[in-house]
Amino acid sequence: MTITIGCPELLDGKEGRRVLAAFYGELLGLRAFEPYGWLKLAKRPPDDDYVAGHTTDGGSKLQLALDGDGWSDQRPPRWPDPEYPQQIHLDIFVPDAQAADKLVTSMGAALLADQGDFRTYADPAGHPFCLYPNPVAASEGPVVGRLVFDCFSPRALASFYEGFLGVQKRLEDSPGWVVLDLDDDDLPNLAFQHAQFRAARWPDPAYPAQLHVDYRFPDGFQAAMARAERLGAVHVPVREVTYADPAGHPFCL
Repeated sequence: MTITIGCPELLDGKEGRRVLAAFYGELLGLRAFEPYGWLKLAKRPPDDDYVAGHTTDGGSKLQLALDGDGWSDQRPPRWPDPEYPQQIHLDIFVPDAQAADKLVTSMGAALLADQGDFRTYADPAGHPFCLYPNPVAASEGPVVGRLVFDCFSPRALASFYEGFLGVQKRLEDSPGWVVLDLDDDDLPNLAFQHAQFRAARWPDPAYPAQLHVDYRFPDGFQAAMARAERLGAVHVPVREVTYADPAGHPFCL
C-alpha cells in the first residue's frame, strides 16, 4: 500500500514534496528514497545503503509518497470546511501525545482542534491528520494506525473495501463510523466516517483528491481491476489502472 499525499510545488520557498517528506519522515521514523524519480518514505534497515534514483522499495508494505499528483492550488484543504475537503486523512497513533504535539508544531503543523481523546492538526501544506495517544506503540514509536475515508454511508463504502481487499472483520460498526481490520501489523486499518462534502472528481483541480492510495495485489492488477469493477468502482480515463471507489475516492492498482 502506498499512500500518496498531494504537495504544492513550493512551501515557504522550498520544494513542497521535500518539506512534507521531512515532516512525515521525522514524525513516523521513515527514511526517504527516490525510486524512478518518485519521492517516497518507508521503514528501511539502518544499514541499508541506497542511492536516490537507484533503489527498490525494500519490501515495505506501507509507503508514503509525496507528489504534486492530486494537489490543487485552486482548492487546497481547509479542514473542517466541506467546500475545501481532504476526503481522506491519517490517524497516527503515538506513544506520547505531548511529545508528539511538541514535535509536529515545531515542524510547522498547526493545531486545529483538541477533541479530548485525540487532537487534529494540519501539516505544513494544510492536510489534516489526527494524533491518538497509544502507549502500546511505545516500542515502535508513532505509526499510521488508520486511514480514514469521508463518505456519506460508511457501511456501504466499507462493504466495497471488504470485497475489494478481502477483509473479514469489522472492529467497529455503526451507521456513522466503521473500522475494518486489515489484520496486518505493517498496514493501517481502514476507517469510514459519515461526512457531507465536495467529492473528488480527479483530475479536475476544482474537485481535487488531496490524497489517494495505490494498492498492490499478489494476483496482479488485472484481477484487481475486474474485482473493483464488479464491486462498483468506476474507471477514471486518465490511466489504465486508475479507478474511483463508489464514494469518488480515486485509487490506483
